[in-house]
Amino acid sequence: MGLSFLLLPLLFFASAWAFDDPWFIQSVSSARKLNGDELLRIGEIHDVQNHFPEALTYYEQALESFRATKQWRGEATALTKIGSIFERQGRREAAAVHLRDALSLYRKVPNSPAHADALLTLGRISAWLGWREDASHLFERAIDRYSRSRNVHGLDSARIQLGLMRIGDGLTEEGLRLLQQAFEDSKNRHDTAGTLGALLALGDARWILDDPETAGLHYEQALVLVEQSPQISREAGLRYRLAAIYGVTGQQEKGILFSKRAVTLYQSLRDSSGEAASWSLLASLHQALSQDQQAEESEQRALSIYRQRQLVVHPVRSSVDPPLSGSHR
Repeated sequence: MGLSFLLLPLLFFASAWAFDDPWFIQSVSSARKLNGDELLRIGEIHDVQNHFPEALTYYEQALESFRATKQWRGEATALTKIGSIFERQGRREAAAVHLRDALSLYRKVPNSPAHADALLTLGRISAWLGWREDASHLFERAIDRYSRSRNVHGLDSARIQLGLMRIGDGLTEEGLRLLQQAFEDSKNRHDTAGTLGALLALGDARWILDDPETAGLHYEQALVLVEQSPQISREAGLRYRLAAIYGVTGQQEKGILFSKRAVTLYQSLRDSSGEAASWSLLASLHQALSQDQQAEESEQRALSIYRQRQLVVHPVRSSVDPPLSGSHR
């Protein structure tokens, strides 16, 4: 107790001195401003968790910081990351603008790690927007960049994108070679995620080429990997694909089981588009087996979801307006 009593005056004077010191007041009143690299890293933490609004906030702050200090590499990287989020949000035109700005800056800063990422993302967007020639060129450049930087994961992603595009353009041999190369490299590295992506692409390619049996084999291999490390969204997509394949290869009963599982998975994901598509597929499978009541029930489930989605798009409609389109998409 005596020691505590003696320490009290010392603590009082020390505290008084600290709070009177101008440096102390300044350090408390204003925290140090984060630099562009620090803001980028915080944005990346939110990005990997799919916290897009928070990630965008930090990426945009990083962009302002890099511009203010004329750091071209940092500015280009921030633009690339913003463009990537915009793509995932479906804001593809805005993403393309940011990525083109990034690519113009990468010309001034060679060997930037994010340069290939910008090329790959803009390639995907260009393909989606129908600019196939531009997309093909961008994928080729991405492959070159990833090869030089020895980024094997990026390299496989670019090969898959270009491979599927080549197949869509009728260049089957080259497309399959690119996809097979991505599959073999991923498998040899024991890269489960990469192997899964390549198997999905090979299955999609065979489906495009009207070879459902081979497509099914690739999808079944992919499903084994997914079941070893559960990924609900991937499993839902695979079961939907396999259900469709079983439907055209005379395995309707198996297709029905897979469709029902896809419905459940899409419901857990709250993915109304996937759920509606699965109900529609289930209806067609029941119809093929002359199970009319089950087919009607499944079709009504699908129609109910489609109508709800249309009402969200058109929340207020006059009674004199024309009826909603009969198209479900």
